[in-house]
Amino acid sequence: MTSSLANTILFLALVTTSVMVAVMYRKLRKLDRYHAEYQQIFDKTGSALLAAQNAVTSFGTEGKETLVLLGQRIEEAKAVSERLEALLRDARQQSQPRTGTINS
Repeated sequence: MTSSLANTILFLALVTTSVMVAVMYRKLRKLDRYHAEYQQIFDKTGSALLAAQNAVTSFGTEGKETLVLLGQRIEEAKAVSERLEALLRDARQQSQPRTGTINS
């Protein structure tokens, strides 16, 4: 009878342990799925950050090119403005009546 009681206790302990192992196994599988999802999320986040970095770099490069072109256009506009002012001065001087001319 004592061995029967001991066998029953050991059997219950074995069943309890088996149930706990099964529950733990299910939790580990669930945790493994979560880990895979987090890994995918982190990979996508890394890719998005690299794309953002490339966009910022490209924007900076294009911005520098735009500033250089804008500087060139400003210099061209200044030169044209100076030429127009010179032409305007010449036109004003030619349109004014000259003093000291002899009229017959």
